[in-house]
Amino acid sequence: MDGPSKVEVWLTDLKGRGHEQKQERPGIIWRDLDHVKMAIAIPCTSAQDKTKYPYTYLISPTTKNGLSEDSVALVFQLTSVDKTRLIRKLGELDAEDISGIGPILKEMLRI
Repeated sequence: MDGPSKVEVWLTDLKGRGHEQKQERPGIIWRDLDHVKMAIAIPCTSAQDKTKYPYTYLISPTTKNGLSEDSVALVFQLTSVDKTRLIRKLGELDAEDISGIGPILKEMLRI
């Protein structure tokens, strides 16, 4: 499996500018950086047309992940957020979605 064994989905308050994601929306918390009270997050959108961009991943809603509709993980908008922006936990990604996002991150970051 590529990526961490546990990845949470949180309702996240984003304060983006320009083309960055804004407002409250689901975010995938890829890494918890608790020692600095930050998290590495991947914003999500319900706008299905965003799958046309590289470095995106489509996630279907499940009771485990807590999403209410198909969501596009905008991996290319990977960002760090202060943990005070995490409003409430929605759920966790399953192993298949973690394995799907991991290689996208590696390719995008060239690691």
